[in-house]
Formats: sequence, C-alpha cells, structure tokens
Amino acid sequence: MICAYLLASEQFTTAEDSLNYFGEQRTDKSTSNKYQGIETPSQSRFVGYFAQVKNTYNLHLPPRKILNINKFVIYSIHGVGKGDGSDLEIQIMMKRKTVFSCSASRYCKIVHDAESDTVTINVFNSPFLYDEVKVRFLSSALPRYYDNCPFYFWFHTSFIQDNRLYLSRNELDNPHKPKTWKIYDSDFAVEVCFDEIKL
Repeated sequence: MICAYLLASEQFTTAEDSLNYFGEQRTDKSTSNKYQGIETPSQSRFVGYFAQVKNTYNLHLPPRKILNINKFVIYSIHGVGKGDGSDLEIQIMMKRKTVFSCSASRYCKIVHDAESDTVTINVFNSPFLYDEVKVRFLSSALPRYYDNCPFYFWFHTSFIQDNRLYLSRNELDNPHKPKTWKIYDSDFAVEVCFDEIKL
C-alpha cells in the first residue's frame, strides 16, 4: 500500500524504485541487516501493476480481460517432489474461492519430458478467469511453506501480455526464499499459457 502511495504521489515513477525505497526505509540496519521490504513476489507484481495503471492508464484499470488456462509448463522439475509432476495438484482461486482444481487423475494431462527437464500440464475445462487470480500448487511429496502449500502466485488477467505468464523462481511465492533452494534450483520456473475469451 505504501509503495502504491509513493507512486500515486509521484515520489517515484517506477515500481522498482518505489519498492527499493520502501525496503531501504523499513530496514533498521542498526539492529539487523535483514531486509524488511516487500518480500513476496506476488505483492511486488501488483505494485508493478499499479505503476502501469498510474503511468499508462491514467489511474484507470485496463479493460477487463477474460482468460482460461490451457496449460502450465514447469521448468527444471527434477528433484521437485517425485520429479515428474505426477504428484502435483493445482488449485485456481478467484475472490477467495477455489474455482478449479486438477491433478493427474482429473481435468489435467501431465506430460513429463525428462530430456528437457520439464512438465507440461494440459488443463481441461478451465473456468473463465478474470481480475485477480491465485494459483496454488500442492503435493504430499513437497514441504509446505507460507499459505500451507509448496508454491503459489497471484496475477491479474488484465495485465497478461501475449496470453502468457512466465515466472522464474524468484517471481514465485515460497521458492523465492533461499531456504527452499535445495528443492527449487535456479532454473525452476512456471509458465502459464492462456486463451483469451471474447464474449
């Protein structure tokens, strides 16, 4: 909220500058060097969205975009749970309610490519998604962290470009923390591919 205010009051023009300033001001270096700024990648992503609303859309949201998900691609899957994606369950949430879930046994086809170390999760019957969306990945073979899941992320459909969202390890909530890096290596990433729905 403070980062958005710093942008709205024109103290900064970019999300990155606002986030850096907030982190520097909030970190008390006399007691610790532990960074006290915004640490959750999804929160930083939404500060970036606000910067776009301010700088590009004159403080109006861009037009609503309705999407459905046709597939997820997970990169560098080796060592993550069973290492082939077969243990993963995906939950998609809107307005604090689960609107869709899938796993290898329902609404998804999971294809593991050991050579490229990727898993493609083809999604069937994805609901129409709009505005703020949360995606959670669950697995009994992986430790749970914040939000009681191994990893998750938020996005807003109006800001999706070219029907694709690619999130590196540092842009995913939970794997961005060094304590998880024994599981999620530096090339770990999630890509989401969408179809836009024209009504």
